[in-house]
Formats: sequence, C-alpha cells, structure tokens
Amino acid sequence: MERKTVKFEAKDINEEEGTFTGYASTFTSTPDAYGDVVDKGAFKKTITEHTGRIKILWNHNADEPIGKPVELIEDGKGLLVTGKLTTGVQRAREVLALMRDGVINEMSIGYDTITDSIEKGVRHLKEIRLWDVSPVTFAANPDATITGVKSDLEKLLKSGRVLSATSRNKVQAALDALQALLEAAEGEQEPEKSTPEPEETTEAAEIEGMLDTIMAEIDGFDTKQAESNLDALLEKFKMEVKNYA
Repeated sequence: MERKTVKFEAKDINEEEGTFTGYASTFTSTPDAYGDVVDKGAFKKTITEHTGRIKILWNHNADEPIGKPVELIEDGKGLLVTGKLTTGVQRAREVLALMRDGVINEMSIGYDTITDSIEKGVRHLKEIRLWDVSPVTFAANPDATITGVKSDLEKLLKSGRVLSATSRNKVQAALDALQALLEAAEGEQEPEKSTPEPEETTEAAEIEGMLDTIMAEIDGFDTKQAESNLDALLEKFKMEVKNYA
C-alpha cells in the first residue's frame, strides 16, 4: 500500500447534503515529493472496475470511514472526486466544517501500484488500484519529511557557516540518526490491504517540529544551553529509530 498527497481545494461544498468536489491527484511533468510521476490513464481501470470498493477515510484510518466517492473522473488535470460524506457520523460533519473553513486542504490517495516504469531515473505510475481517497491533516509522507530534514542539515554543514567542533559533531549525529531512521522505514512492511495508520502522519508532524527546533537553535549553537537542547533532540531521533526498528 502506498499513498500520495496533494493540496486540495474543495469546491461546491454542501454541508447539508455532505458533498464536496475537488482533485485528489494531479498529473504533472515533474516528479512529486515522492519522486513519482502519475501518468494520464493511471486511474481509468480502477475507476471502471473498483469504484464500489473505494472509501473515503479520515486520515487514512480504516477504523474511521466517513463516506464514499459518488463520482470519480480522470480528466486532463488529474483525478476529480465528488465525495459524499455520511453526515450521520460526527467525524464526517467535522471534516465538512473544516473543509469549508480551509483548515483541511489536503487530500491523499491510498493505492497499490499495478504497473510502473522507470524513465530517466523517475518512476512513472502507469496503472494504480485505488483503495481510498482521504482528507488528511498533514500531507507529509514521513519518509519524504525525513529526507527533507536530512537535506536541510546537509546544506547547513556545507554552507561554510562557522560552527564549533562540538556543534558540527551534533549536526552530524543528527544526520546519522536520520539516515538510520530512513533505513528502518524502508524495511517496514505495510499491511497488504489496509491503509497507513494515522500514527505515520503524527510522526511526520513531529519530525517537522524537530527540524524547526533544530533550525531555531542554530544561532545559539555556540552556547552550552543550545548544545544541551540539541542533545535532547538527538535522543528523540534515536527513539524514533527504535520505534521503526
């Protein structure tokens, strides 16, 4: 099971009927944050053969179904979804209200890859099987977030900024911990027919928060207090590695 997330502008929201319309996936010529390109035609077969099994879940949580797509259309832009949320469910009413206010503005698809190909080092998804289209709080894929954190810290080390030897060692330790976290995540097995659990989204948000804190500490790296704070952050990274292992 894989997932892919895009910014989502819900249109024609009708809270009374529980309906909304918007794109759950879009076609682009450049790789997305996951290093993939979804090719036109990827959704055609799944729309024809599996629409009745596709659900709308809250944050990809199979324990929180909140509705179903009543229409799935692949057009020149991407996958256009008209969804109907079950307004008898409290969570569905909450999601509709959050969509209306622009708080929930990201949509993610849960899918299996049926056919793909590597072209010039980029994976092109030719055919996928949809399992769910889900409004999500955060779009960040944990693996992509970890990669982004690594990139920012690597740029810091290469920037020529004057850091104490102790500080440089701590940044390098953070990079090593992130690499271990990535390697552990790559070995993690997904359930065959279930969507990712919401804890992954929570981990992504926590990792982004760690990065923000590290970057906020950069200006004070030469102080003992800053180094002590970074020690605490490194311990959190190490705990994340253990949780993945």
